[in-house]
Amino acid sequence: MRPETLDLATDVAQARWKRAVDLLWREVVRLRRQRLEARERERARRRLKNLRHIVRNALAEYHATAVARQKEAEGKKGAGGGQGRG
Repeated sequence: MRPETLDLATDVAQARWKRAVDLLWREVVRLRRQRLEARERERARRRLKNLRHIVRNALAEYHATAVARQKEAEGKKGAGGGQGRG
C-alpha cells in the first residue's frame, strides 16, 4: 500500500472509532437519565450491545491500519540505512 493510502485509511478508521465511542457514550448517558419500561429497556440493551460491537470493530480497524503504517515506515528506514558506506 502507498503511504498516502495508509494515512487516509488510518484517519478514516480513527474518525469512525471516535464517532462510535461518542454514540455509545451518548446512549449510556441518555439511558441513565430515563426510566424505561421493560420492553424499552430490552431495546436499549440491544442498542448498547450493537454500539459496543461497532466500537470494537472500529478500534480493531484503526489498530490494523496504524500497525501497517508503522511497519511500512520502519521498512523504509531499514532499507536506506546501510547504503553508501563501505
